[in-house]
Parts: sequence; C-alpha cells; structure tokens
Amino acid sequence: MFPTISDYYRNARDAAHTEVESTPDGQAFGMDPEEWIAYLIRKYGMERVEIDPGNPIKMVETAVRGYPAVRVLQAMIWTDTLTVIAKETLVGGGQWLGFDYREFFRSGHPGTIGLTVPQDASEINGARRRIGEYIQSLNSAIDHENQSFPEQIRQIVTGKKTRLKASHEKLDELSAAVGIPLIKKADVSTVVPTAVRVRQTIAPLVPPTPRDQRRPVLEREKFNAIVDLIDNQCRQFELTPTVFQGLPEEALRDIILSSLNAVFEGAAAGEVFRGLGKTDLHLRISKGEVFVSEVKIWSGPASLAEVVNQLLERLTWRDSFGVGIVLSKNADFGAVLRGVEAALPNLPSAVKGSLSKPGENIFTTRFSLPSDSSKQVEIHIRVYNLHTARPSGRTG
Repeated sequence: MFPTISDYYRNARDAAHTEVESTPDGQAFGMDPEEWIAYLIRKYGMERVEIDPGNPIKMVETAVRGYPAVRVLQAMIWTDTLTVIAKETLVGGGQWLGFDYREFFRSGHPGTIGLTVPQDASEINGARRRIGEYIQSLNSAIDHENQSFPEQIRQIVTGKKTRLKASHEKLDELSAAVGIPLIKKADVSTVVPTAVRVRQTIAPLVPPTPRDQRRPVLEREKFNAIVDLIDNQCRQFELTPTVFQGLPEEALRDIILSSLNAVFEGAAAGEVFRGLGKTDLHLRISKGEVFVSEVKIWSGPASLAEVVNQLLERLTWRDSFGVGIVLSKNADFGAVLRGVEAALPNLPSAVKGSLSKPGENIFTTRFSLPSDSSKQVEIHIRVYNLHTARPSGRTG
C-alpha cells in the first residue's frame, strides 16, 4: 500500500504539534497567534495541483524490456506540494489495487506526471484517463483535508497560548499573595517581537558565503521567505501612508533594502548591475542564490510594463523568479488592482493562461525570457496602497 494524502496530513499535524510544543515559552508568549497559525498552515499544508495550461499533454517514444512503448506526459505547474507528492509517492482518496504509483514520477522529463504504455491507442487513452483520475483524486483529498486542517492547527496554537496565559495568571496570584514582584521568564516585556512565519523560514538562509563558484538557483521556499520580509515592510507603508506617501521611489526602495539588511547583514544592495541594467533590489543569500526585485510607483499600465520589462532584462537563464513592487499613491486603489490584473497577461512574452492571483494585491504570471525564449520565469507583482486623503503632519 502506498501512503495517502491523509497520511501526510496526519504526520503534518504531529510535526506542527511538536514544533509548537518545543517552542520556548518566552518566544511563544510574544508570538501573534494568527501569524503563528498562518505560518504553520503554510509550512505544513498543501495546495491543489494544477495542469500547466501552456504545455499540452504529449507522448515520448521509448521502450520497455525491448518492446516499443510511449510515455504519456502531462506537464504540471510544479510546486512544493507536488515535490512532496512525488518524493513520498502519495495517492489520493482511492487506490488501484496492484498498481505501482511510483510509475507516475518515473520519468526523465521534470515537471510532468506520466505513464509508460505500449504503442496502442486504447492503452494510450487509458493512460491519459488514469493520469487525469490521479490528479483529480489528489485534489479531492487535499480539498477534504484542508477543510479541517486550519482548525486543527488553530487548536494546537491556542492550546499552547491558553496554557501559557493560565501559567502567568497563577504566577500573578502567587506574587500578589506574598507581596513580592515576580520576573517571569516568559514575560512579554522580555521577548523581542517575532514574526514567526518569517523568522522560522529565513533562519536557514542567513549563513555563510559559498565556496562553490557556481551560482545555485533560488529555491521557491527561500524566495517566498524573502518576499514575506518585503511584504512586512510594505504593509508598514500602508499602515502609516502619511509618513511614506511623499517619498520618491528611490527613498522607498532604500527603506525596503534596510529591512532586508537587518536580516541578511548587509547582503542586500540597490542599483546593482545585472543583465542589461541596474536592479533596484539585489540580494545574494546563503549558497549564493540571487533574488532580484524592482520597485515602481504606479502611473498606469505603462509603469507596470516598465517594471516587468526591467525584471526580464535583469533575470538570466539561471533565475526562476522576479518580483515587481508596485506602490500606488492613487485615490482609487481598486481601479489600480483591476488595471494590473487586466494588463499583466497581455504584456509581451507573457505565457498565455499563466496569470494567477494568490492574494487580492498579488499577481503571478510566467514570461519567456527575451535573452532565452526557451526559458520561462515567474514574475510576481505585489501592489501596495500609499494613498492618504490628507497630507502628513499633526492636526488640531
């Protein structure tokens, strides 16, 4: 029998519980429960798997024990979820008895799910159907588990926080009874506020410069962690827009750089020559991977086209991701979001059907690199609202 999606989630709940319980009380007391819950769901949960609409199903000629065969290949949008599924050979709700589910991932063609069958029309159609059923079973199981997983994670976190609160209240009563002030090891005043979903993810990224001179490719997990850091800073822009609205693009970029350097100890730089020009945010991290981002003040669809073009000129065939930070000072932020969503998939080199919207202000599209049309990169656009109805300064 092969492990199922349900088996994975059971292990994920156990791992999340172990992580929460092993977190020192002092650190746990200072954590925002909602951020902690969101971090654990993101770390241990799964997302639906999706067929790559830009790459239709195909066949590759092969042979099995000397007999002619074909491998039927379905290209997928490869995510961390699929990496785990392939590594663990997970199955969905039901299983075909006697079927070796490793066959779906035995391929020299990365980014695909496939089956090898004889060169026979009925066998080929059967393989295509079975691949589709497998994908559907995975998504059905993931959807089912995701209905209960967030609440289970919430109970794990709130249980820890409730016990800590009760412990504090008991110590407060003891202190009042004896009339002696008590310094608690988990006192919030002694805890440095921690954004756990960033700190836990970023931690393995910080250490030393690489010895290998070949530059590794930036992994999606590390990329997401860095984007989270930038998102935290840009949310601060939105919380106090009167402070930042009057600043020019370069000054806002420098503030983001300062946030990154607080974690990466000066590894982030601006105006670094790369590709065909200078990039606004250039970050070289633990093994030498490179993170590239551009900052742009919104002035209509032309500014979106400009920031995407800048990213495509800065990225190379070794890169997989680029981020455009779009800062809007316009009064109608909803119109700005609609403008980005309408314009992004129609830009030159955009891969048809690849637009996704992970969040209300987050847009992702794949583009072909101008320097290498066979290479596709993900361009992430994040839009933030710096508009304020009145100028900065005190009133009254």
